[in-house]
Amino acid sequence: MVLSELPIGLALIVCDNIIEDIRSRKKSMIGLFSQIHAESFPYTHPSLNMLVSFTGCIGDFPCTIVCEHVEDHKVIFSVNCGISAKSPIDVVDVVIAMKAVTFPVPGRYSIKAVVDDIPIMMRPLMIFAKTAKTVPPRKQESEE
Repeated sequence: MVLSELPIGLALIVCDNIIEDIRSRKKSMIGLFSQIHAESFPYTHPSLNMLVSFTGCIGDFPCTIVCEHVEDHKVIFSVNCGISAKSPIDVVDVVIAMKAVTFPVPGRYSIKAVVDDIPIMMRPLMIFAKTAKTVPPRKQESEE
């Protein structure tokens, strides 16, 4: 009898785009980020992609990727995905592509990978309001 263990989280990476080579199955992550500087709120980010990697488990597991505002726990998005591993040494990569994700207010958000109601891993995502930079006045040259 094989005991089934909860997966071990290896990576939860947020980026603008993920490209997967059809032949090699290698993934390239473009534009990794952990902060967004928004002009105004609510702010809609055009493309948010995530690579979530697991290992150390056998079997099929439902998984949910949840993003919530840390202060008020308002859920921004929740995506269901599956993990399937035949061996505990398998590395299971889950790619999630989202368009037009709206953040209502600036602040700290958390993105969590949850399996069987247990958070396996989490990463912060900071959303800042851009501040206008003031340009100091030029020194006037004397006309001598």
